[in-house]
Amino acid sequence: AIRQHGWDDTLPTTAVFFTGDIPRRRQRVTRYLAEHVMAQVEQPANLDRWRYPEGRLITLILIRCGLRVSSAANLAFDCLLHDGQGAPYLRYYNTKMERDAAVPIDEEVEAEIRSQQRRVLERWPAGNPNLFPRARMNADGRRPLSPDTYRAWMHRWLQTCEVHDEHGRPVHLTPHQWRHTFATRLINRDVPQEVI
Repeated sequence: AIRQHGWDDTLPTTAVFFTGDIPRRRQRVTRYLAEHVMAQVEQPANLDRWRYPEGRLITLILIRCGLRVSSAANLAFDCLLHDGQGAPYLRYYNTKMERDAAVPIDEEVEAEIRSQQRRVLERWPAGNPNLFPRARMNADGRRPLSPDTYRAWMHRWLQTCEVHDEHGRPVHLTPHQWRHTFATRLINRDVPQEVI
């Protein structure tokens, strides 16, 4: 670039980069989580250690539905749909694709969503647009839970549960890794990639 733009005419033609001059590339960590870690995260006893039921439900949604944390935190109060056979679906706004989307859910997640809806109605009997309203500085309930709040809750929960990797070290993960884990599990079950 120095020669191309003529920034320094005194640069000798012998000036070159050698392989040893370039910093080593850091080894990239896989974006999905090892099943050893997921077994601990999904253990019912650990899921029951969530301090906030909203955090537990968001975790189930991220793990079982593959949503982004921003999509999960901003779910509408009336996010449940059912198909012609009565199977439950979770309706959400896909922020990256800028469109509404739906994903199948199991009966446990549906029951947990209904419980969350009851908790919201206990606090805001007139109704609320959000399934996960922000707990503080939100008198009318119009502000949804911040993804950063969920991340802080998640880190405390992981420490409480003492989730560790195969070598016994504490696990540091991001909510987005559950999205990659969800997709990896589907690939391992031979779901076609275009479906995923």
